[in-house]
Parts: sequence; structure tokens; C-alpha cells
Amino acid sequence: MFRAFSRRLNTRGSSLISDPLKPDRIAKSQADSSFPKPRFVSFDLWGTLYTPKKPIAESYYEISKNEFGIDKSLESLKAEFPEVHKELLIDFPNYGKYSDHITNCKDWWSELIVKLYGLPHYSENEKSAKLCDRLVEYFSSSEAYILFDDVKPTLEKLRKNNVRIIASSNSDDRVFPIMKSLGIDRYFENPFVYISYDLGTEKPERAFFRSIAGELYKIDKANEPRLSMQEFLENSWHVGDSYEKDFVGAVKAGWNGVLIDRPKTSVFFRNGPQKASVSNDCFEAQSADSLDSDDMVMIANNRVVVSSLTEVLRLFELE
Repeated sequence: MFRAFSRRLNTRGSSLISDPLKPDRIAKSQADSSFPKPRFVSFDLWGTLYTPKKPIAESYYEISKNEFGIDKSLESLKAEFPEVHKELLIDFPNYGKYSDHITNCKDWWSELIVKLYGLPHYSENEKSAKLCDRLVEYFSSSEAYILFDDVKPTLEKLRKNNVRIIASSNSDDRVFPIMKSLGIDRYFENPFVYISYDLGTEKPERAFFRSIAGELYKIDKANEPRLSMQEFLENSWHVGDSYEKDFVGAVKAGWNGVLIDRPKTSVFFRNGPQKASVSNDCFEAQSADSLDSDDMVMIANNRVVVSSLTEVLRLFELE
């Protein structure tokens, strides 16, 4: 049995009405015991589970220059890549999924590459086609990405405790070969990898989170006919490195949100963990054994900030 949990809210100097998710207005709280076993734990991918080994523009520069003899400066690639990427998303939204001109994600990235380098179209030029193939393949494997050290221990512990693990990412279908190459695909049972390319909506839109929750809710409700959506969402968790897309998006959709802040640069860690105190406020209770620590900051009932994924395990007493 999991113990009941209590919260100590310190609302002085903060507003929970006008903008409850603004960092400087979030009321801090503390949990003196763990949360119930989650229905599922959702993870963002890029920046949360894995990250590029080196800056994107640097990889483009090294491959194009060293392997194809293309003389385009690193500085120009750094400056132009974001612009070309933005323009292409406007011309062909969602990696060209709804375009008659682009038939798959690889073609979308190939369009970006030839436009970025000012090359002949890949459909008409062999060198262009080979460069596109090389860069797309590079960014679809562990050659380009590395896992954070806390990823596999966390996923392994969740799996051993029969916690459903899902991935929720704003990405195209390259995530599948990336996950396989990094050796983490085995933790995510098919079809529990949800990407914006397939869903047709992206984080932080509520439709993104609701689409996922709706599908998983049907699975659990089949075994628990009396289960309500509210009860289901109370034990649904999402972990990600983006404050707006992951943290705020999840909370506004009714999920529990966990912000992963490994370098501890967010306002939450700058303020430090909240200390237990005695108060006459009927909404406050002294906490002698808080979950708050140097690596975890509790924020209201469904918001947590951690510096390591292993801290997520502490929320559910799975250490």
C-alpha cells in the first residue's frame, strides 16, 4: 500500500489565479510521502533521453566538407540552418506529411539539405542524393546521438516494477531507428511511441496529450469499468526538458508534469528546495521528511522539477 501524501503550500507572494504556471508565481509545495504507482510515465525524447553528440551545424559542416568536399563555412551553416528549417516547415508542415510533393520524412530533410547548401535537387544529381542520404542516415542513429547516463537505469527500474513507459515526442519517424540504435526501443512497447508526425498535432497543444491519454484510458477502462478519466489522469505523468512544451503542456492537459533540468539553471533550482516550517495556514502542514532535495523541487500537487531522471523513481518509492 502506498501512503497517502500531503502538501504544504506556501502561497505568500504568489498568485494561483492569474497565471498559475508562470515560474515566479507557482506556489511551492512539499510531499512527505510518495505518489501512487503511475498509470504510465511518458518521456520526451530529444533533450530528455538523448542529445546530439555535437552541435547540429558542426556535424553538417564536418560531413559535407570532409566526405563530400563541399566548402560551406560553419558560420553560414549555423546562421542559415534555423531559417531554412523554419521556411520548410511553413511550406511543408509536419515534415511534409500532407504534401503531394514530399512523400516521406527523408524527402523533407533532403529538401532542407539541398536548399541549405544551394545544391542541385537530389532527384536530379547523384552527389546531392548521396549527401542527403549520408546526413539523414547519420541523424537517424547513435552515430549522432548519445543517451544521458540516467536514462537506462530509470527505464530499467520502471520496467521491473511493471510501470507502463511511453514516449511522447515532437518529431518525425526517425525516432524509431534512433531509439533502436541507442538500445532503448525495448523499453517502449509498440505502439506506445507517440510522435507529432503521426498524431497531426504537437506539444504543448492539449490535443497532443489528450489523444495519447484517450487511447491509454480505453485500455485501462476495459479492465476497470468504473475508472473515470479524472482518476486516470491523476496518475498519468509526463517528463520532459522543455518548460513550455513538456511541463506546462502536460499540466494544462490534466497530467502530472515533471521538468528535467539537469544543469539546474531554471528558476526552480535557483530558488532552492523549500524548507519545512510551522504555519497557522490550514492548507499547510509541517513536513519532517519531505521529498524535496537538492535534486528535486516539488511544485504544487502535480508539478515536479528534477535534475536527474532517477529522481522520478523516488516519487513512487522505486529507488
